Amino acid sequence: MAPGSFTGIRIGLSTIKAFCDAKNKPCIAVSALEALAYTVNTDNSYICSMIDAKHSNVYYSIFEKNGNNYIKINDFTFDNIDNLLLVLGSLKKKIFFAGNCGILYKDVIKSYLKNDIFFEEDTLVSSKYVGLVAFGKFSYGDILSSNTLNALYLKKSNAEETLEAKS
Repeated sequence: MAPGSFTGIRIGLSTIKAFCDAKNKPCIAVSALEALAYTVNTDNSYICSMIDAKHSNVYYSIFEKNGNNYIKINDFTFDNIDNLLLVLGSLKKKIFFAGNCGILYKDVIKSYLKNDIFFEEDTLVSSKYVGLVAFGKFSYGDILSSNTLNALYLKKSNAEETLEAKS
């Protein structure tokens, strides 16, 4: 799921679960970060999918592309752009950036990284790439029941953070 309204994510998941239950069908979970990685079609490289989380923070995951395989090499993560750059600095292959943060943080990335880096200009999550990820997962049997489908929240909601701060 894409970052966004926590309530919107819950409503969307509830709707999908209801459709699956009503038709007795399984489902496949696809992250927006996975779909962004599929927008890059260059072998023997890393792909850093990033979505802006405001205040110099990003949602990201790093993938390695070999042939038709996109291998996720880290968990889906919420972190500061500076911490992400430390992680990326250890990579030894070309890095392609997908998502809105590649362009947003282009100057910072270029000043920090010494790798060959490439920025995909117009990478958006689209149904085409969601479908490609889902097809790959289906092929590998990565299928869920509606009972096991859950949201993956990479950070706490503002309400949860405010409540914790008061405690």
